[in-house]
Amino acid sequence: MSSVVTTVWIDGPIEPIFDLVTTTRFWPQWHPATIEVGGVTERPVLSGDVVRERAQIGAKVYDGNWTVVEHQRPSRVVLRGESGRVQITYLFQAHGTATEFRRVLEYRAEDFGAGVDDPEALQKLMHQQSEEALHKLKQLVESILKEE
Repeated sequence: MSSVVTTVWIDGPIEPIFDLVTTTRFWPQWHPATIEVGGVTERPVLSGDVVRERAQIGAKVYDGNWTVVEHQRPSRVVLRGESGRVQITYLFQAHGTATEFRRVLEYRAEDFGAGVDDPEALQKLMHQQSEEALHKLKQLVESILKEE
């Protein structure tokens, strides 16, 4: 099992940050792999919700479903891919006027099909995309919070 752990500090209170991050209609705006989402998209996800995602990892496009298997507002959400072997955990922790957001992606290279000949290159790509995603997420969430 491989994992990619990325962390970002977002200026603002934990509850609205949790709600924005877990509202999946924003995923395509902040995650470079996400092309589109469907299912529960207009509100923060809850336990049992299913979200459809089309994502591009390298040159390959994947369609799949994520199920919310754990939900503890405002501190933790766990999404599990339909194979049961890919999982994303969102962790939130308040620190004064800011919120620490940590995203943990756990996967197996073989879950991305026979086209993955180089697991190290996949790990590097996953890490790069996660870093870019959290940078964009911080900008998006802080911009939305300023408007409210």
